[in-house]
Amino acid sequence: MNAVNEIKNKSLVHWFRNDQRVSDHEIISRLDDFTGVSAFYIHAEKYTDQHPLQFDCLSKKRKTFLNESLSELAAKLDTLGVNFKVFNNTRELQESAILKAKTLTYQRCYSTEERKQEAAVLELHTGDVYTFDHFTLVDQYNLPFELHQMPKTFTPFKNKVGEFGCYSETISLPLLPQNSISFELKGGENPALNRLKYYLYDSHLIAAYKETRNGMVGTDYSSRLSPWLALGNISARTVFDYIVHYENTVVSNASTYWLIFELLWRDFFQLQLQLHGDAFFQKGGIQRKPISYKQDKRLFEQWSYGHTGDDLVDANMRELNATGWMSNRGRQNVASYLIHDLGIDWRWGAAYLESQLIDYDPASNYGNWMYIAGVGHDPRPFRKFNTRGQAERYDADKTYRNLWLK
Repeated sequence: MNAVNEIKNKSLVHWFRNDQRVSDHEIISRLDDFTGVSAFYIHAEKYTDQHPLQFDCLSKKRKTFLNESLSELAAKLDTLGVNFKVFNNTRELQESAILKAKTLTYQRCYSTEERKQEAAVLELHTGDVYTFDHFTLVDQYNLPFELHQMPKTFTPFKNKVGEFGCYSETISLPLLPQNSISFELKGGENPALNRLKYYLYDSHLIAAYKETRNGMVGTDYSSRLSPWLALGNISARTVFDYIVHYENTVVSNASTYWLIFELLWRDFFQLQLQLHGDAFFQKGGIQRKPISYKQDKRLFEQWSYGHTGDDLVDANMRELNATGWMSNRGRQNVASYLIHDLGIDWRWGAAYLESQLIDYDPASNYGNWMYIAGVGHDPRPFRKFNTRGQAERYDADKTYRNLWLK
């Protein structure tokens, strides 16, 4: 669906959510088609809150990354003549009168809290509304099935959307920088494009991704694009287009495909969240399983601080607390340990990683936790990891554990 055809020549106010970029953007890439555009962002309701388990709902590291993103976005919008405001809550939004007599545009988001915030904003806006839905790589208007007929497990989903090639098309593919640095964990579109340039064309690490993806030490074992994808500093379709370009101009192999494979995993969880809504965040998950857990805060705190006595789990939790990052291998192991070894409610763990992870995304985070807990759609009903065996396999020389357990 083309936004220009419905809202061309109108005066717009755009609500930035997980689309914090100016390139390949439904509205900002088409500024000349509108009479005028202003924009705003509202912090999440729990931006300053503390979780009942006594940790910040958003860690300082998450806030820093977000605010870096918003700061860069504000500077870029200013050069384009777009007035941009950041509000702490909907009361400030209402007092600003920025919504008055304009068409409101925004990216749809589907978690419980995001939909609650959307409802609050729409209560304040009486004009026309246009929404778009392009957080995913797949084009949701061209799926080979209705959403309610979506395959329950990943492999048939991947096969169907891959067979039909129903991927979103970029609006304006951003240029990559001429030179890049290896890694800069800073919010914003520029650091995102820097990382993409480095990972593909300057280091060619993508060509070995399938062999390195289970690593845990350093910044080069994976693309590390997820923090910027989560905020929309870069779109999934931009990443896809550059992977395809790399395949056409440099090399196409199992590793380049595997990064597309990971983008489709991300889409799988995004669409599941749309389909199942609030069940994503309930104890029984989308299967609505009757299940019970311990409510042991002492055990949970030992896990969250990295003081369980399990070297692999503790090393991963200490890395998370220090950096806001954890490898995919680590995430699976710490989740399995909390759920299956300690018997603690998976939602406690999901909430803690929500607090800490710089690349937090509701669908991916809670979708993966449900997957490990056995309350999502999974061909294996019980997914327990042997953390000692995992350590021996993926950290045989103890490099990772020694790094974080000094």
